[in-house]
Amino acid sequence: MKCHALNKAGKSCGAPAAEGTDRCVMHSGRAAELGSKGGRRRVINSPDGLKDFAPPRTAADLRDLIAQSIIEIRTGKLDPKMANSISYLGTGFLRALEVSDLETRLRALEARTECNDGQSETQN
Repeated sequence: MKCHALNKAGKSCGAPAAEGTDRCVMHSGRAAELGSKGGRRRVINSPDGLKDFAPPRTAADLRDLIAQSIIEIRTGKLDPKMANSISYLGTGFLRALEVSDLETRLRALEARTECNDGQSETQN
């Protein structure tokens, strides 16, 4: 069934009628209600209800933060966009931890090599 309301040009609207009425959603008087529902998904969540976390220093700390974020998304306390940012930053954090660990190990190997080179020169 089509909407029986007239548009601004005076012609029939032609949109599908809403269930149980002879008018479309826009002409049935429910447009304001639907507009308010549309904004709910874009609501800015307040960080007041979120659990406080110290900055992560290890992969285990990051794991705990992400696990808590998952819980907070499911309960509606954390905005999914914020969780996406946490996940993205967490990936960079893990990469930085990996590079930092490799740098530390490389420095230790270089120091050990220098010590071994110095000992072999004194023995000759």
